[in-house]
Amino acid sequence: MAIHDSTNPVSNSPTETHTDARQAAYVAFLHRVPFAIDALTLGFLPGFREDCTYQQSQFDTLECPVGMLDNDFRNPDLDRYVDRALEYEPDVGVIGDAYDATEAQVYVDTIRELQESLPETEFIIVPKCQAAIEAIPDDIVLGYSRGYADTLAHEFSDPVDWRGRRVHILGGSPPKQLEVVEQLTQPTLTGEPPADIVGLDWNGLHRGAQFGEFWTADGWDDSGRDADHVTVRETVRHGLARLKMFWQSQGVWPDSPPHANTFEIEYKGPSPTDLDDAACTECGANVWTTRRGPFVAEYDTGDLCGYCSYECYFLHRHRNHLEEIAGDQSVYFPPA
Repeated sequence: MAIHDSTNPVSNSPTETHTDARQAAYVAFLHRVPFAIDALTLGFLPGFREDCTYQQSQFDTLECPVGMLDNDFRNPDLDRYVDRALEYEPDVGVIGDAYDATEAQVYVDTIRELQESLPETEFIIVPKCQAAIEAIPDDIVLGYSRGYADTLAHEFSDPVDWRGRRVHILGGSPPKQLEVVEQLTQPTLTGEPPADIVGLDWNGLHRGAQFGEFWTADGWDDSGRDADHVTVRETVRHGLARLKMFWQSQGVWPDSPPHANTFEIEYKGPSPTDLDDAACTECGANVWTTRRGPFVAEYDTGDLCGYCSYECYFLHRHRNHLEEIAGDQSVYFPPA
């Protein structure tokens, strides 16, 4: 799938230039299932870092596309990344951080080779200095670091350095990302061309959700923290919906989200052999010494829990407000 058509000329009208330039082709959310599934359903581009997966072992089939493949910037390995890209065939690939012009050229050469096998993948190089920006050709997307990286884009460059280029904004809260969008696309008195905002990504929603908070345009809302019915998954899903509304109101959300309604899921559910611990999660009894054997449930927190009885399963799930990955399908009940 072609993420972005860079051949379309930008209008000469200042208003249309600003409007067209700021509208992204995708907004990415990188996480595991079931959060990636919820993001995909809402129109986000799902994906993960190349040293991870969707952690989908409990699914017989999971046709959830690898929309964006990020690199492990703290432990980069270009050969490993190339192998992962060829395996997953992502729509978007953040190939690496370039700290000088020589490193940028290595990434450019690698992208040219990969494009022979992956012609539809939009590759991104993240420059970490002025010389790296200048070494990256105009047809390759620049990654604008705005999150928690060691070197952020505004620390070594000015907005004018990114104008006229195709840009993906990496990390940073939505208000910070919006500030970058405005800096790079708004009309200027001197008439510099706008940057073309190809995409954005931010994964901070899950960190807040673990404390019962969801993101809104007015800041973090903790109204779900003490609600008995609210789970981590529901909180992330609510934050994703708010994030989508925010970008729609700012004219950044894409007209046609990638991969909309194109996936199928068949859930397998856990079994006793998946348990790492024989102790009942609720009462501590040995789940293998009970008459019927263990009850097993998988939750959206990533935990796989075993119980000695249905009563322990029910009490633990409801006391901790846990949500199973696929509803009742996620529970293994031992035969009578």
